[in-house]
Amino acid sequence: MKYYENLFIINPNYEHDRLTKVIDSVKAEIAKLKGDVFFLEGWGKKRLAYPVEKHNYGNYVLVQFETENSKLIRELEDWMKLAPEIMSCITVCLKKKPEVNNAGKESE
Repeated sequence: MKYYENLFIINPNYEHDRLTKVIDSVKAEIAKLKGDVFFLEGWGKKRLAYPVEKHNYGNYVLVQFETENSKLIRELEDWMKLAPEIMSCITVCLKKKPEVNNAGKESE
């Protein structure tokens, strides 16, 4: 099993309900590609280092998942690039499964 972490940025003008729908669609896409999400955390609206699609802010979301499907990362990133509500994303491979404490936050 391989472990991955994806950080994506959603349009800053979206209200809570629309943000939830986008996050749910990302989780559904990971599940469709035979991945299993074990941690998801919204970081809220933050200032971007540089403008993306003429926006200076974005809603950051971190998702960690595991999979044995080697094509999942490429297909997920291709899907995210085509999704108009996702401004940017990056996925990295983790060496081991991160530990999650009882509060649902990643332990240090």
